Amino acid sequence: MEKSQENKKRRRRSLRGTRLWPLMEAGLTVLLMGGAAALLFAFVLPLLQGRLSGPADLSCLGIATPTPLPTPTPTPRPSPTLQPGMEKALYGVDLGQVQQEIVIGEYQYAADFSVTGDTVLFAAGNYTQDGGAAFIRAIAYDVSTKKAAYYPLELSYTSIRFPRMNDSWIVYLDATSLGGGQLRVYNRRTGENRILKTVHMGLPALALWEDTVFWVERTGTSRDKLFGCDLNTGESVTLDMLTNQEAAVSKPYVGGEYLLYVSAPGTITRRNLRTGAVDTLSPGTTVHDPKTDGSIVAFLTGFHGEDGQLAYIDEGGELHTVANGVEDFDLFDGGLVYGTFDKTYAYFFDDGATFCLTRRDESALFLAGGGDIALWLDVTWRDKDIIEYMHLTEFEEE
Repeated sequence: MEKSQENKKRRRRSLRGTRLWPLMEAGLTVLLMGGAAALLFAFVLPLLQGRLSGPADLSCLGIATPTPLPTPTPTPRPSPTLQPGMEKALYGVDLGQVQQEIVIGEYQYAADFSVTGDTVLFAAGNYTQDGGAAFIRAIAYDVSTKKAAYYPLELSYTSIRFPRMNDSWIVYLDATSLGGGQLRVYNRRTGENRILKTVHMGLPALALWEDTVFWVERTGTSRDKLFGCDLNTGESVTLDMLTNQEAAVSKPYVGGEYLLYVSAPGTITRRNLRTGAVDTLSPGTTVHDPKTDGSIVAFLTGFHGEDGQLAYIDEGGELHTVANGVEDFDLFDGGLVYGTFDKTYAYFFDDGATFCLTRRDESALFLAGGGDIALWLDVTWRDKDIIEYMHLTEFEEE
């Protein structure tokens, strides 16, 4: 018995010691690695792929395959709302690039500016020997061509004041240095110059509409009249009798088909020049120098002082306040251009956006506006006035 057990041990020892044993170990190793690879390809890789691109089929393992969830639909986000003025041509513009100068080298001073389309009309002149200013020339400057036209307007007295122009006429006051003078008209088609009326006192501002000129004139110690004059016939008519201070110092204005003027304290009278219809507006405050584009009616609540406001009545009859401390203003297409006592601004009706047109180190005196133009005087340096202008809604940087 003991011998048989010793023989078995010898056989086992002899098998390990043979040359077949290393081959057997290598074969066993290959079998184990092959089995591991089969498991990897059969189960592990599909599971990993499912995590990356979709769920793997695990039914062979007795595990239910998960149902894929739908991809959530992204919630649309509304576009950011533009702040007032961001869509305007003036937003972010370099003022130094878009502002232009009107240079009239032979004259020292200019006054009584108005804008009609692309044309700026004003009176120009020099100092007189007594230290006053005589405005002896009417100049029409075309901002599109940057050329000036000089009109030979006749003078019996000292200065051309309040020139106004349309396609057919130029009307102006031929004024003395102390006030009064002659109301004159120049026919742009024929070159004829005529005296329409003698003005005995004051310097009445003129408003021109087609073939008619309007003005308010003092005719007594406490009475003023609103006149209209046909430029073809020279015939004048009295349109209204004014007996209050607010009416006497406010200028008449023509915009669209309407003539506006202050007829009583706090009251604006509006006359339709086509139909003859008359209505009044009473905003409940002082009204001064009302102006219209045919629908909007704007005015000052003071007399060009720091305590006055710029306000307007919209088409629905609602009253809006634009700014405080406004020295003067005018209408342009789509808004108001106005000046405080050192800056000039543009205000847009559609969204209430306001832009300062005056550069940081510049002081400005507002002159006029109209069409697409704002106009002011650069008074930063007082040795010479510099007339500046710019477009408000469409322009090219230069």
